[in-house]
Amino acid sequence: MFGRLAILTVGLSVALLAGCNSPERVTDSTIRKRANLPESWVYLSGGSGKVSALPPGLQRQLKDLRADLVTEQQGRYFAFYGHYTPETQGRIDAMNRACNEAYLVSDRAIASNLTPEMGSVSQTGADLWWDDQEIYNIQSRELQDDWRAFWLMDSPSILSRHPIVDTAVP
Repeated sequence: MFGRLAILTVGLSVALLAGCNSPERVTDSTIRKRANLPESWVYLSGGSGKVSALPPGLQRQLKDLRADLVTEQQGRYFAFYGHYTPETQGRIDAMNRACNEAYLVSDRAIASNLTPEMGSVSQTGADLWWDDQEIYNIQSRELQDDWRAFWLMDSPSILSRHPIVDTAVP
C-alpha cells in the first residue's frame, strides 16, 4: 500500500513540476503577432502594403474614418479630454477588427507566405529548434573535453620522475 502511495506521490510531483502540455490560448494579440498585424489600421499610411492588400471598399472606409478622425481631433471633445469620443473609439475598434479579418484572408497576405510554418525548405521551426538543441548538447560536451585537454586534465603529467597511476584508463 505504501509503495503505491509513494509511486503516486512521485508521479504527481513530477507532473506538477514538469507541467502538462496544454494548448496555447490564442488571443487577438497572439494572432496579431503571428500574422504581423498592426496595432491599429488607422495609423498606417494609405500606401502601406498591408492597406493595399485590403479590399477596395474597406480601403475607402478606412480613408473616410481617417478623415473623420482628423475632423474630430480639431473638435472640443478631443481638445478637452485628449481622446476620441466613445462612439469614434467604437468605430476604430470595429474598423481594426474588419481590417484584421480581411487581411488574414487576403490573397496578397496568403501569397506572401504560402508556408508560414516552415522554417526551411524541409523543416518546420520546431524541427530546426530541436536540431539546434542536439547540436548545442554535442558541442557543449565537446567543449568540456577540449577544456579538460587545454588544462591538461585529460591525462596525468609525464614530467614527474615518480611513477603516477593513470586514472584516466581503467
